[in-house]
Amino acid sequence: MSFCTVINCMDGRVQLPVIKYLQERFNVDYVDSITEPGPNLILAQQTNINIVESIFNRIKISVDHHGSVGIAVAGHYGCAGNPATKEQQTVHTIDAIRCIKSRYSDIEIIGLWVNENWEVSELSI
Repeated sequence: MSFCTVINCMDGRVQLPVIKYLQERFNVDYVDSITEPGPNLILAQQTNINIVESIFNRIKISVDHHGSVGIAVAGHYGCAGNPATKEQQTVHTIDAIRCIKSRYSDIEIIGLWVNENWEVSELSI
């Protein structure tokens, strides 16, 4: 059994496309999903420390107990939790990745964007 981890929006429209993308991208059987509304913004701003620590606690379980081989942070079109443009969300995702790398520097961390057609692409960072 192999795993990766995604910090994704709770929006149900993005779940399956992101899971399928990550199964291929990291060549894994399973994707541990950590969901919040607008998680890229939450991790970029780090203003709600309780939610940030909750996300990190769940990353720890995925990495330590499931042996996650990679972590993804996803943003998407039409996000109610982070109603920013793609460009703004890309900045948030990059900042979120920096936040995660501060604790998990030895694991690959990528950024994803899900467009209005629910197609997933990896951000160039």
